[in-house]
Amino acid sequence: MTQSAQLGEIRHVDLVQPNQANHLGSYFGGAAMAQMDKIASLVAARHARRPFVTASCDRIDFRAPVFVGNLIELTGRVNLVGRTSLVVDVELSAEDMTTGERHICTQGGFTMVAQDRKTNPARLPPAPDRLIDFAASPAGSARVLELVFPGDTNSLGQLLGGNAMSLMGKAAQIAASRHTRSQVGMAASNKIDFIASTLEGELLDVTGQVVSVGRTSMRVAVRADAENLMSGERRLVGEAEYVMVALDEAGRPTPARPLG
Repeated sequence: MTQSAQLGEIRHVDLVQPNQANHLGSYFGGAAMAQMDKIASLVAARHARRPFVTASCDRIDFRAPVFVGNLIELTGRVNLVGRTSLVVDVELSAEDMTTGERHICTQGGFTMVAQDRKTNPARLPPAPDRLIDFAASPAGSARVLELVFPGDTNSLGQLLGGNAMSLMGKAAQIAASRHTRSQVGMAASNKIDFIASTLEGELLDVTGQVVSVGRTSMRVAVRADAENLMSGERRLVGEAEYVMVALDEAGRPTPARPLG
């Protein structure tokens, strides 16, 4: 994949919680659209290193429901680029955490306009020379993205440690559950090292990967990077290691799937 293509892609996973669902247990359409719009904004900002606002979106068809407990994976890519606007294609897929079965739930094109177009007349960078494939991310891994807003920070404008730990724990849970295809519980946090601060307005990019498996437990390595979306500067801000245990339907430890 070329460098320009890498900068045009954003990938994010999350779990659908009960407070995001209607009385039938399916994901609210508005919540899905909000997530898609967030991904479009991140893709646009990373592509051009400029702030963007949403101008419009194409017709969005909801092909299939997403249920509580499902994993959602959103992927975005720059498609068309004009002088001060661009179109980002976003796909939302759902994955059954126990079977691994996936299906596309919705797709849409979002037109994003440079917020600084009146003061910055420069043309936007051209579209990537190759469109990114909307393939699923590998099992046993997770990538969680979060923009840091003022309500997430302390008085110094730094992301609260508890918020960072929550995202890192979520990445570990998703990675372990995708690997073993069962419910999982956190048995231990071996270490959490905060190396640098994540500042208001930055993107926190958290990745989790299963690195070893015992009889019922899995060791998950988690890494957190902060990215300044305007400059592209990235730095390591945190590392952690979690022990997750595979659980059966009764909540008892059950053998975890081996690596490889």
